Amino acid sequence: MNETVIGADHEFHDRDFALAWSERFSPTAQRLELFELVLGELRAAIPAHGRVVELGIGPGYLANHILQAMPDISYCGIDFSTPMLDIARARLERYASRITYLQADLVDDDWQEAVAGPVDAVISTWALHDLGSQQNVQTVYAKSAGALRGRGILLNGDFIRPDGATQVFEAGRFEVARHLELMRQTGFKHAKCLALLEHDLESPTSAKNYACLKALRRMNP
Repeated sequence: MNETVIGADHEFHDRDFALAWSERFSPTAQRLELFELVLGELRAAIPAHGRVVELGIGPGYLANHILQAMPDISYCGIDFSTPMLDIARARLERYASRITYLQADLVDDDWQEAVAGPVDAVISTWALHDLGSQQNVQTVYAKSAGALRGRGILLNGDFIRPDGATQVFEAGRFEVARHLELMRQTGFKHAKCLALLEHDLESPTSAKNYACLKALRRMNP
């Protein structure tokens, strides 16, 4: 008997799959709540003309939300998928003067060295769980710390394994406490969970149970 695993398989290098996924994953009221949390933290933490890097820009929904609300920031969207980058470019064409794109593997490529200019914030939503392991997420957290300047901020809104869950979750979905531990181990401080969204222990699906996590880059003594 096969055990059901809470997770999802993606084929983001396939153009038709990426287009269909982006249409299905258009922001709902709950997902917009996560966007608003990220936006509020950015407004409070970075300069008006700050620079934001998004890991896993996907179809550009979060980028559109942030760029529209913060008219003076500059932005870099990173993704490994050519179709997703094409979708994002089309959606964000009106912001072309303020946004750049980088195709990169978040784990294996040195994207933190390739982004242009100093970075005030690294953000991500519903992306890092697809890296497939805690080790890979830890690697990306470390690279994020390397990309940030000063007391830059890291914001990760991603699927997690909720405390008390009895179901099996894919390896990239793990407990909030472990995320916060990895953040502290990779150059961050004041790591905390801002919110748990679409929390469901009884009948979770691959689209439920995500958290908004925040940490500040730790300054060297």
